[in-house]
Amino acid sequence: MTTPQPPTSISATTTTTTPPPLPPPQTFDILPPVHALLSRLLKASSSAPPPTYTDPQQAGLEAQHLPTEAAAIKIRIQKARAAIESLPDMDRTVVEQEAEIRELEEKAKRQREVLAGLREKGAAAAAVGKRRSEGVSDG
Repeated sequence: MTTPQPPTSISATTTTTTPPPLPPPQTFDILPPVHALLSRLLKASSSAPPPTYTDPQQAGLEAQHLPTEAAAIKIRIQKARAAIESLPDMDRTVVEQEAEIRELEEKAKRQREVLAGLREKGAAAAAVGKRRSEGVSDG
């Protein structure tokens, strides 16, 4: 039975990189501001007389003021896009990532084979050592 041989050169240096901190979830939560903006726009277009609000976020929004009010949402989207683009490997294609996954799976398979071979050699060495110690104690 042939056991896999361990590699002749084992690199003891492993690079562990800590991923950059993820942006907070609020960075990507744009639906509530969009909903509030549309609600204000609908309030202004309704036929009922507009109520007087002290909070401008609750007041109706006229169509001509929409671009100004939407600018904050656009900025929020730009920040979210920039946060995503700053994450590692965002420039890699799916094909490249799948190729790396296959390489890593193959590497893990080879490492498991080496470990199994070392386990077998260790068990064989332990058996030889046990036989020798039994032979010494008997004789």
